[in-house]
Amino acid sequence: MRSYDFWRVDVFAARPLEGNPLAVFPRAEGLSEEEMLAIAREMNLSETTFVLPSSKAGANYRNRIFTPGGEIPFAGHPSLGTAYVAAMDGLVPLHEGTVPVRQEVGIGVLPLELDVRDGRIDRVVMTQGMPRVRRPVRDPARVAQALGIRARDLFPGLHPQVASTGAPSLQVPVRSLEVVQNLSPDPRILGRILARIDRDAGAYVFTFEAEGEADLHARGFFPQHGITEDPATGSAAGACGAYLAANRRLPAKQWFVIEQGIEIHHPSRIEVSVRVERGRPRAVLVAGKVVPVMRGTLTLA
Repeated sequence: MRSYDFWRVDVFAARPLEGNPLAVFPRAEGLSEEEMLAIAREMNLSETTFVLPSSKAGANYRNRIFTPGGEIPFAGHPSLGTAYVAAMDGLVPLHEGTVPVRQEVGIGVLPLELDVRDGRIDRVVMTQGMPRVRRPVRDPARVAQALGIRARDLFPGLHPQVASTGAPSLQVPVRSLEVVQNLSPDPRILGRILARIDRDAGAYVFTFEAEGEADLHARGFFPQHGITEDPATGSAAGACGAYLAANRRLPAKQWFVIEQGIEIHHPSRIEVSVRVERGRPRAVLVAGKVVPVMRGTLTLA
């Protein structure tokens, strides 16, 4: 019998049982790719991660990220949550102040920082991949239909566009909080639209109104990976920052906050910062809190 310890943490959460749940296996040597996928399906979360020795110079570890539908090269909340667990499990040395972490994922080696206060990790910050924003989609009315809304519900003057900081997502701005709250996506139609963008793409629908102390309210849908709705999507939130910068609609502050997951009872707070040069997004940082909720052991034959 083989045994593997795992952690369950909530990412972008103010307290336990909020944010986006993540399962992390901090010492996953010996697991096959098929077993990793089977474990991800068993965990039945949006993502499960497996920490392995790095194959890249300068990285603390390698992070393999699986959804129930398969492995993906990069994601936000699995990056933050895995860095937290790696430090708590002794794979990254901890000290007061800012602790640098370099994490190998499918798109390369990305830097993170742990803010440590009084011996505890208060916040995790990651620098995402190179921001890219494509041209507006040709048929926004079809996007609206796939989301169960009308074309006139889209935000006036802005158009759905694909943006990426390592993982592509279709950014869809809409006119009001009420529109976001009442979305009723058709997974089949939406999945077909997203498949033409990228096999890993999701739809990130947001508005400039919020329920709480936030700048945007968002919902994320990933039908290609069997994720009906994601409670918090760090990669798409970073891409949203790139999209806003490219369209000159960034909130006028160093860090802005996106609330997500409220409709599915997992409220999340995602902090985003964008460095803009000559009117274009050049670097995107995403930050949030990580809360441990349980630890356990998985036994395999």
